[in-house]
Amino acid sequence: MSNTRPAHAKKAEIVEEIISKMQTAQGVAVAEYKHLTVAQMTEFRREALKQNIEVKVYKDSLVTRAAEKAGFNELTEFLTQQNVFIFSNDDAIAAAKLVSNFAKANSDMKLKAGIYEGKVMDTAAINEIASLPSKEELYSMFASGLIYPLRQFMLLTKAIAETKTN
Repeated sequence: MSNTRPAHAKKAEIVEEIISKMQTAQGVAVAEYKHLTVAQMTEFRREALKQNIEVKVYKDSLVTRAAEKAGFNELTEFLTQQNVFIFSNDDAIAAAKLVSNFAKANSDMKLKAGIYEGKVMDTAAINEIASLPSKEELYSMFASGLIYPLRQFMLLTKAIAETKTN
């Protein structure tokens, strides 16, 4: 009987860890990985590591407890099958985007739900969020939008200068 207490303490510690990650991460994604091979999962983890994204596998019962304590009760309906939890601390959509991109090449990975801006998103909403451009892509699009008129003006000025010299 005294042997079960350390296990309970360890589970409580894991629940607190999950709560902390859910509350501090910019974005959280939940994906089903039921038929992925070890090699595929390793590839997924490597890609996540490159992007500074944390990938964890927890027991659904512990995540359920953590979600209820953290106020993300809606997340519990998605905690079926074998789930992997992806936490992004840098970009709110990076976790969902990582899963979505990986799932294109590996159909056994399915993006199920996530937490975005403090709200639980269902499968349709999190897939839509995953399709949004990342911060870097938005910055690039913005910079391109600023540079294009300047480039056009420079080309026009050059053309005018060439016609006046001829």
